[in-house]
Amino acid sequence: MLQSPFLSEESTESTEELKFHYAFFLPAEDNSFFSRLREGAIAAASSIDCAVTFHPIDSNPLSFEMARFSGFDGFGLYLYEEDEKKLQFLSEIVKEKIPIVQIENEVIQDPGSFFIGTNNFDIGKGIGQLALETGLDNFSMVLIYSKKNPGVMSDRNLVEMGIKSVLKEKLSDLKTEETSLNPLDAGMLAYDLLSKEPAIDFIVLTDPNDTLVTVQTIIDMNLVGMVQIIGFGEHETIKAYIEKGVILGSIIRNPYQIGFSAVIALKEISLNGYTSAYVDTGITILTRQDQ
Repeated sequence: MLQSPFLSEESTESTEELKFHYAFFLPAEDNSFFSRLREGAIAAASSIDCAVTFHPIDSNPLSFEMARFSGFDGFGLYLYEEDEKKLQFLSEIVKEKIPIVQIENEVIQDPGSFFIGTNNFDIGKGIGQLALETGLDNFSMVLIYSKKNPGVMSDRNLVEMGIKSVLKEKLSDLKTEETSLNPLDAGMLAYDLLSKEPAIDFIVLTDPNDTLVTVQTIIDMNLVGMVQIIGFGEHETIKAYIEKGVILGSIIRNPYQIGFSAVIALKEISLNGYTSAYVDTGITILTRQDQ
């Protein structure tokens, strides 16, 4: 067997000796979500005797372009932008009948492609349930999406539908904003929003880093308790803020299970030609009572 030019330093051992080899193309961001996703994929691969390797989907698009020629038995893809070139490469992989698992964002629908990840409608419902715990009868909310968490941002309509399904007529106002990859962007945005619109009583974040910098802004503006924060992720500092009552609660995905399920699904497709067409890995709502 020829050595694949795509072999990554982050891979299961002895890829050449195993029958099935799956390639994961993920954003290059080094954060806890993708770290845990990789851990889950590696654990699954070790348990079912297959190999997995990981490759950046953005920084080296040539690798993704050539992937279908490299002998992989299937792909796990985290595609968060409907980039025409990437979609073209994806359609060519589908034509080759190579199994594909789309992680967190389903950019194409095809019998040869399957979705595994978080249902964004459930994220919205979780946000609504956290808001209801305050006992308020009226909610003026700002929902801040982030390019740092594209899987949520790409399907924002479902998030908003989920919120509205829970809060119903109690939701008097729902504004949406967006932050960039700048790690300080959310803090500056929160300061600007609260300076211009002091009536805002809820800020909802969809990224762990944005959660942390927004909380710092709330503290600096002496608005703790006056503005409720719903965070995202399970960073230890977020947990500490929840314990102190600075953050109302946090929405947590399960990246380990996403990675694990993706590998299991790819192996099932390789052996049987099919798997579950949709795997929802669920969310957890973290509150002060859970600490």
